[in-house]
Amino acid sequence: MPDANPPDQESLHFMTRLSNGSVSPPRADSRALRYDLLLPHKEKFSATNAGAVASVVTDLVRASQTYDRFRVIGTPVDAPFDDIEFCPLPVRRRWLHGGNIGFAEAYLNMLRGQAAPDLVEVHGRCQVAAHIKAKRPDLRVALYLHNDPRDMKGGNTVAARATLLAKLSAIICVSDYIKDCFLDGLEKHGALASKVHTARNGVDRTLAKPTKKTPTILFVGRMVAEKGVLELAEAASRILPQHPEWRICLVGAKGFEVTGKSSYEQRVATALEPLGPQAQMTGFLPLADVRTLQEQAAIIACPSLWQEPLGKTGLEALAAGSALLTTRRGGIPEIAEGRAHIVDEPDADTLAGSLRQLITDDTYRHQLQQTAWNDYPFTATKMAADAATARMTALSDVSDS
Repeated sequence: MPDANPPDQESLHFMTRLSNGSVSPPRADSRALRYDLLLPHKEKFSATNAGAVASVVTDLVRASQTYDRFRVIGTPVDAPFDDIEFCPLPVRRRWLHGGNIGFAEAYLNMLRGQAAPDLVEVHGRCQVAAHIKAKRPDLRVALYLHNDPRDMKGGNTVAARATLLAKLSAIICVSDYIKDCFLDGLEKHGALASKVHTARNGVDRTLAKPTKKTPTILFVGRMVAEKGVLELAEAASRILPQHPEWRICLVGAKGFEVTGKSSYEQRVATALEPLGPQAQMTGFLPLADVRTLQEQAAIIACPSLWQEPLGKTGLEALAAGSALLTTRRGGIPEIAEGRAHIVDEPDADTLAGSLRQLITDDTYRHQLQQTAWNDYPFTATKMAADAATARMTALSDVSDS
């Protein structure tokens, strides 16, 4: 008779981990593992204006086979995601500690009155992970990196990253690129390096089958210089007048909420003015509206100028079966190589040439769309499974330093 309550994925990982090659029962408490996921204090855990980190955390929990074991800790919001356990926590003594450490102190203060989780997973803040571990050495703490730690307080030196690696139970990275950034200057092999894992960002497909595409070039993201929006706008203004059936649509604002136009957005708008009705800047839009635009657009552009860790918009473009125009920056090639049109040196000139090719060469554009649809392994389920494996390693009997 089959087990009425079979062990879940994470219990099976633990069973295999401890068996040394032979199957043995999971640890008695493996069915009750609890995880606290700490957001950066500025992130909003809300469907209306979730930032990049909050969005990934939401996908991680929803795609997990053990979603009821996760508690997300963040600063208070008006309307948090209602299908995930959320604990709103105001920053403690901001005037003394600042935002990051003040949030860590608030969490530590809360833990004084309750049982500790099996793993504290700090998202995106090296100094918060280090502070919590220093104040509570008994806790198992993992650091989940969404950006280059070399640009972060608490991770910007080799010595700081070496200390994190020695003290924390796991380092989980959103791409191999970010993993390499963390290990820069450190030993890349051996027991300590094995604590660094990749759980590549992923998004689940919302379409059951490919849809008919409209002659639209779509950009979705923050309107900031490192995203290459101005260069894309300048490129489009050169190419689209020769192709009146095509249009460009830019979705997003400087932040993840409705605001007035920044000076950079004004420059983008000025660059698009010659296109008239062929160009549209929508500002911030609700997620459902963004998904509809992504599903319809023939071309989706992610023209990042900076070393992008691994943004979700490129994944969403591939998941929608659109032709992805992107750049060889950061972790982007990990998903785009062989599936997208990649620009090595992005500027207005190279992007204009790429747009011309994608618009005029129907065969090439359709080939990219077909490849994006047929070769898409980057699901949220895979991301969650990889993160689960990293957590199980962190919870194994390998002792922390």
